[in-house]
Amino acid sequence: MKQGPGINRCAARRGRSVPRARAGRWLLLCAAALPAACGGRGGDCVRAVSWADYRELALDEAIVDSFRVRHPEIPVCMESLEGSGIYREKVLTSIAAGTPPGVFLLDAIDVPAFVDNGVVLDLAPYLGRLDVDTASYFPEALEPFLRGDSLWAFPKDFTPMVIYYNKDAFDAAGVPYPQAGWTWSDFLDTARRLTRDTDGDGAVDHWGFGWQRDFFYLQTWLWAGGGELLSPDARRATGYLDSPASVDAIRFYLDLVRTYKVAPRVEMFRRATGNISRMFVTGRVAMIQSGHWSGPTLLPHERAGRLRYGVAPMPVKAGVQPVTVLYASGWAVPRNADHRRWALELAAFLSSPIAQRVRAASGLAIPSLPSIAKQVAAADTSGRERVFLDAVPTGRQPWGTRVAPFREIQDIMLDMLDRPLVRGEPVPEVAHDLAVRIDTLLARAREGH
Repeated sequence: MKQGPGINRCAARRGRSVPRARAGRWLLLCAAALPAACGGRGGDCVRAVSWADYRELALDEAIVDSFRVRHPEIPVCMESLEGSGIYREKVLTSIAAGTPPGVFLLDAIDVPAFVDNGVVLDLAPYLGRLDVDTASYFPEALEPFLRGDSLWAFPKDFTPMVIYYNKDAFDAAGVPYPQAGWTWSDFLDTARRLTRDTDGDGAVDHWGFGWQRDFFYLQTWLWAGGGELLSPDARRATGYLDSPASVDAIRFYLDLVRTYKVAPRVEMFRRATGNISRMFVTGRVAMIQSGHWSGPTLLPHERAGRLRYGVAPMPVKAGVQPVTVLYASGWAVPRNADHRRWALELAAFLSSPIAQRVRAASGLAIPSLPSIAKQVAAADTSGRERVFLDAVPTGRQPWGTRVAPFREIQDIMLDMLDRPLVRGEPVPEVAHDLAVRIDTLLARAREGH
């Protein structure tokens, strides 16, 4: 469910802005105008913003209430931009315009753009005063926000991608539940056995897998097949995206729909059966790929007795080491934030054990503190939390944590699935064409265009 932007009661006034040389291009975004959505610069309070929906925002408000008890001298305004447009652009615009929040939730994919443009504060010099020990975090949750000796956000939470499976669908088809160590061959065999015509009308009405059209999902399959998107130095895609291993991995993912037909084509999700989540709950789709964030959507159905589900690690091609992708977020402070000392105190608290215990109740992600995550896993009788934790050491950071124009690369990569699936173009040719386009994009980014 969506909601509009939170109401900011902080007084608005203009303050100093980010140095023009480093933030000039973000000033071009100011025509989008933030004041109506975000208020102005927080004169009398520290404004903390995120993309939380109404459920997570309620948890964040509870965390802020605990902060107020410990720091009654620090006024805080908590708000969500979840329903008010594109979150990233809204935050960048406010920072460039000199009306920044005090604290904001930073998606790991946006770290390069924010750091390279000098709009976030290095938190490392303040760790001692804030009594923050970076060794207390999962290294995998901390890594996206580190650059040498600098720390650009306090880790909030993170998740690996896994396979969710509907136990009722498996039981109805007499198929064993997936186990750790399974391969693509195991996955395909399982999906085929789960793809069935249950009403005898000659048309498939239950599918093994819910295929999704986005590089967000394709990334793990690329790695799991021994392929890669970019060179280790992130300077080129040619020789990597169009390598034989990458082409084979992409072809396997596409063939789940077009050749093996164990997944409905994307357009079928718009029919009366509803979206992929609904199809999974009803058993029309037996397996989906997702992160921990699917938990809050699925748990109410489980508690109502409409669904029994489990999670399994991502399958890999035979001979490839287990791998998944990790997605993370953290609490950052703009370089030009008002009340910097207050903002730092709040950012650190939002990542503290107190905050993470409260937030863990939402089930949206793995807490970034192992001490809290292990408590959650120990209390989980379903065994799902243990699967998530076991997947963490196999996780890799997405390229977006290292490559500033990665959102543009993701847009380009939509063609990697669309052109072969819709137009029937050969995968090797499309992969090479897109690799050349990505090389050009990366070269332009290095030149500062």
